Amino acid sequence: MSEVNVQSRSFHHVAYVTRDAEATFEFYANKLGIPLLRTENHLQGDGYFRHFFFGVGGGEALAFFEIGGVGEVPDFKTEISTGLGLPPWVNHVAFRLDTLEELDAMTERMHDRGVENITRLDHGWCTSIYAMDPNGIMVEFCVTTDADAFGQTEEEALRLMRLPVEQITEETRKETSLAENV
Repeated sequence: MSEVNVQSRSFHHVAYVTRDAEATFEFYANKLGIPLLRTENHLQGDGYFRHFFFGVGGGEALAFFEIGGVGEVPDFKTEISTGLGLPPWVNHVAFRLDTLEELDAMTERMHDRGVENITRLDHGWCTSIYAMDPNGIMVEFCVTTDADAFGQTEEEALRLMRLPVEQITEETRKETSLAENV
């Protein structure tokens, strides 16, 4: 038997939990314009779960579970970061846009549809906008503005990832302006 080289090329889907499928649909489909592709409803024992998918392009999806009576604790948190005691920007989902004009148009769309507290940041290699979804999950729209500044060799990225905290200097440190703004 020959060995097959398996390497993921993209996401199929990323899934989160919601307590309110309608509010989640309203935010992603109606406010952000991301189409609902599929919904599955399942009974499991005395409970149920609903699994629904929003198409984000390229055959990829952002999915949600609405659950009840399938083993969850009654007061489970949907806020993936703050529910774990983390800053809201740590765990988030980022959607790619291709141009700053598209980013401006998405900002305007979100404002026009009542999305509040949109933060815009220029990170040097990309410019992003950030907002919270109704589940307390941070959503980012990101445009790569300098692909060369983003790219590193794997060796350089690994060196920086392994750099001891006490050796972080002004040269290697990246500003965490999001932490200060959100």
